[in-house]
Formats: sequence, C-alpha cells, structure tokens
Amino acid sequence: MRASKRRSQHRWLILSLLVGLVVGIAAYASYDHFYLKPQIEAKEERTRRKYETELNRHRAVEQRLQNETRTATSATDKLMQPVNQAEAKPFMKILEANHFSGTALMIRRGKIILNTGLGYADAESGRLNDPETLYQIGSIQKGLTAVLLMRLVEQGKVHLSDPISKYLTGIRTGKQVTLRMMLNMRSGLSLTRAQSASLSDAGIVRWSIANLNYGTVRYDYQPVNYVLLAGVIEKVTGRLYADLIQQEIFKKLKLTHSGFMPELFHESNQAFGYSGPINNPYAKRYTEPSVNYNRELGTGNIYTSAGDLYQIIKAVNQGKIISTASLKALRNLDNGQYTAGVYNFGGYTLTHGVVASQSAGTMIDTSGQNAVVLLANTDKITQGLIKNLYLNMIKGV
Repeated sequence: MRASKRRSQHRWLILSLLVGLVVGIAAYASYDHFYLKPQIEAKEERTRRKYETELNRHRAVEQRLQNETRTATSATDKLMQPVNQAEAKPFMKILEANHFSGTALMIRRGKIILNTGLGYADAESGRLNDPETLYQIGSIQKGLTAVLLMRLVEQGKVHLSDPISKYLTGIRTGKQVTLRMMLNMRSGLSLTRAQSASLSDAGIVRWSIANLNYGTVRYDYQPVNYVLLAGVIEKVTGRLYADLIQQEIFKKLKLTHSGFMPELFHESNQAFGYSGPINNPYAKRYTEPSVNYNRELGTGNIYTSAGDLYQIIKAVNQGKIISTASLKALRNLDNGQYTAGVYNFGGYTLTHGVVASQSAGTMIDTSGQNAVVLLANTDKITQGLIKNLYLNMIKGV
C-alpha cells in the first residue's frame, strides 16, 4: 500500500516537473517572441535606418554638388534656356486658363517651342518659376522602378512571370501574384493604412507586407506594388534603390538637375508646394513631413527639372537604359492602359504624378521628337491638360 502510494507520488512529481518544464518553455518562448525578438528587431531597424540615412546623405550631397557645378552637356544646357516661340502662344493661353504655376516644356518636331515658367516658385520671396526650377515628380518615378526591374530581367536574374513569393516572404497570395501583375497594378494588393514612422528601405518593405490588404485581382492603382518591387530590386542586387537610380540613370545621363528627397530642401532653385484656392493659389504653403517622402520607396520621392525629366523619358524610350525590345516586352499593354509605370498609347506614353502639393505630367512620343513636360508646384496638372496640349501641338506633325 505504502509502495503504491510512493509510486503515485513519484508519478505526480514527475508529471508536475514535466508540466513545469512545458510551462517554463512556453513562458520563455512567449517572452522571446513578444519581448526579446521585437526588441532585437527594433534595434536592428534603428541601426539599418541610421546606416541608410548616412549613406543616402552622402549620395545626395554628391548629387547636389554635381548639380551645383552644372557641368552638363550642350543638350542639357539648351533645355535650361527660356524659350517662348510665337507658335506656342495658344498653348500659353491654355496654361494660363488652367491657372498653371510651374514649368512647361514643349517640343515639336525636335524643336523647343516653349520652355518657360509661370507663377512663383517661392511666393514669399518673389522668386519665379523658370526652366531650372526643381519639382517633385511623384508617381512618374514608378516607370523608373519598372525599368530597373527590367534590367534585372535582361541580366537573367529575374523573370516577370516569377511569383513575388520567390523574393519576399509573408505575402498570403505571394505564390499567385507575379511581378508582371504588380507592374500593371493587377495584383489585388493594397495597404490597410499609411506608414506613420520613417523606416529603412527593408523596414518599409516589411511594414508594407505586414499591413497588406488582399482584394480582387483586377486593375487597381495601388502604390504598394512598386514599394514591394523596389524591395525585390534591392534584394536581388544587394544595393539600395536610390543608389541604383543615381548610378544607372542620373550619372549615366549626366543629369545635373535631379535628386532624391529630402535633398530638394537644400537646392536653391526648389519650388515650394502650394495648396491655396484658385483665386489665391499661394495662400497656403505645404510643409511635408519626413515620413511622407520616406514611405514613397520606389513610388514617388525623386525631384527633377522639366529638362532632366524629358531626358530621362527620352533615354528610356530610345533604349539607352534597357533595350527597345526589353521596353516593348515590359510595357505589354497599350490603348492607354497602365503598364509598368506609364499609360501606353503605342506611339506615345503619358505619365502623371501628384505629391506634396506638386504635380507632374508628360506626354512624349517614342522618338522623343514631340513632347510635353509639365511640372507644377500646385496639384493642378491633370491628364486631361497634358493630352489637350500634346494632341493640339502634334496636329500637322
């Protein structure tokens, strides 16, 4: 009887020890998962953010110093000179009727017919907009992200038919959503809320994945597609997105009026964004929080002049960044549909962007001989205005 009781007590002791061990392991696992791991990840994110901030600062200063020297080609110099030909008079009337404040560049048959500023870059000081004024281009940047991705396709490192899950984890529909679907805004992905704190590039991608909404697979313009594509580009290349743009586009084209936010704030010829009413457009100057341009990874944190933007799009169209065959494969939709960062009409493309009370728009043919480039320090540029100017300009071309 006593032996049986001792065996029972022994079993209870072992069971209690096992239960205690399991509880202890579970408690430690919870502590590790809910406290230690987030602490370590937060520390790593701070370190990465500090490193990237310093790296981007050096890169931005280098670009700005290059901008200040203005050691550009004769073509660039020509694009910085004011031009207002008599044949541009009807187009000036259209711009004025639309209360346009910014820089307008129009090229017909390879000849600059208009390259001028309207309104104030800085209303308080009285500084006017002109061909050298710098503006944010917003979503037009997405077309450059698409081109960087296509360079990786040319190098055999990526395929547009690849599922996003091949490169990024944590996306529920990652095995079904391809890079091509994301390029054309047909992934069904969107964000549930806006990022509220500045993060490293990798942190932005992780945050975006953690806050994804999964909708119907159809055309739906959602910038998060290009944030994630920028993440793919960085993962495959092992380089920062901004560094790739600077090396592969800005430096390659010898641009001296372009850069990344927030370096625009240090440029002497920046345009301030305004959001006042039509009858008093400069009544309210926009102040942009740093998180706003930080979260635009791959989607809208580049600034440039009208001339530089024209050169970028012309170079892409002429096969100077990727081959024309690759460009045709990249932009696989036409009839004005959105594809790889542009609205493709076959013989010409339209781009449009709005950010920080500034707006931008272009309409350029594949030869680059006919072009309309508008950059504004209000959000008044519409696709309708761009089309109106371009289609009227090319009549008889």
